[in-house]
Amino acid sequence: MEMYGSAIVGGLLSSIPVLVGWIIAVVLAAIMLRRGGARAERFLVAGTLLMLAQSLITALIAAITMWLTFGRDITNVEMASVMGAFGLIRGLIGLAGIICLVYAFWVKFNQAKSWVGDRNERT
Repeated sequence: MEMYGSAIVGGLLSSIPVLVGWIIAVVLAAIMLRRGGARAERFLVAGTLLMLAQSLITALIAAITMWLTFGRDITNVEMASVMGAFGLIRGLIGLAGIICLVYAFWVKFNQAKSWVGDRNERT
């Protein structure tokens, strides 16, 4: 059991900067949403949460790999199949997070662009 704990801690220690960055992004996006944010801020919160989840899954894959390698007697082909499934799920979560982030920035940019355009037409 100690081997799995050290694998989890090792995975988390190596990804601390990424996790801290996404946690800060989630907090800032939540603050923006609470201060009257609209659709863009909701997608920003969703995207940052998905990217945080993807980072956590990446950190925990090391422990899963050790558990599959030493905790169970499975072949390399079976382990590769299981790890491929985890990789696919992690990739889909990351892709959904990137799509949400890009959409949030695109909506916010178009709102700012239309506001500047309206302002220039009035003067």
